[in-house]
Amino acid sequence: MKNNDGFSWPETILSLSITLIIATTLLPLLHNFTVQLEEKKRKYHASIVMHEATKMFIMENILTGSIHIEKVAYMFVIDNENICVTYEGVREEKTSCLTISNRESWMRKDIH
Repeated sequence: MKNNDGFSWPETILSLSITLIIATTLLPLLHNFTVQLEEKKRKYHASIVMHEATKMFIMENILTGSIHIEKVAYMFVIDNENICVTYEGVREEKTSCLTISNRESWMRKDIH
């Protein structure tokens, strides 16, 4: 309904309303995707800390400690059966554990 003066007032209001409805629907989805991405990134960093903790245990027999990655503290504990990393998730504190299998084989320092 375009005339020489441009669009009418009801058309303008309708188009702005549709744009607002679409935006308010997409913003929560975008926020959830951002939170999920941050959670996956922190879980990935926890696996890096597990790897580094394993190396520190093998080389220096360190059983506990913490590593900071991107201002998040990852605390690790190694006992006889598990390597566990505790860290602050986006919404709650998380713990990621890995069971040690065949501990004697990865403790050996075979140098060829």
